Amino acid sequence: MTMEPGDAQLNDGVVMLRPLQLDDAADHLAGEDTELVRWLSGGPGTEETVRACVERAQQMWANHGPIFTFAIRPSACDSLAGTIDVQLDQPAYRPGQANLAYGLYPQWRGRGLATRAVNLALEFLRSQAGVNSALIRVEPGNASSVSVAMRAGFTLVAHSTETADGHDWYEHEINPTTARG
Repeated sequence: MTMEPGDAQLNDGVVMLRPLQLDDAADHLAGEDTELVRWLSGGPGTEETVRACVERAQQMWANHGPIFTFAIRPSACDSLAGTIDVQLDQPAYRPGQANLAYGLYPQWRGRGLATRAVNLALEFLRSQAGVNSALIRVEPGNASSVSVAMRAGFTLVAHSTETADGHDWYEHEINPTTARG
């Protein structure tokens, strides 16, 4: 079973994930800080670049991937707290291996929202045919992302010195009974 874009809202009662929308662009830009730029985006956004990014994300949803960008929203107040990308079929990874990339805005950090968002993204991945593991790639020194990966049940499988991208790789099995290729 593959989750369709219209069915893509996930909620654990504390955090909700739903496809990123154009209405989120201004809040996304306003939430950006030096940590988000350093660890996730690689450069500060502008109204134009954020809008283009959201439009690409919407197009990916319409095309059924391979990247699905979710808005992370606390269920209680429905404010944009950050984003999480679920990246399928990427050339740098094994077949059946997905990558998760996430970021929270400063006022939402330290509340466990990122871990909950990762767990919901894993739920989404369980609905995707052929996916058997998820990666979180962490730049050395990003202790917060290491903590999220560990709390979500990921295991360190490669140190930054062993990977082509210079990140530590944390992996989580999606369907442990599925044979890996």
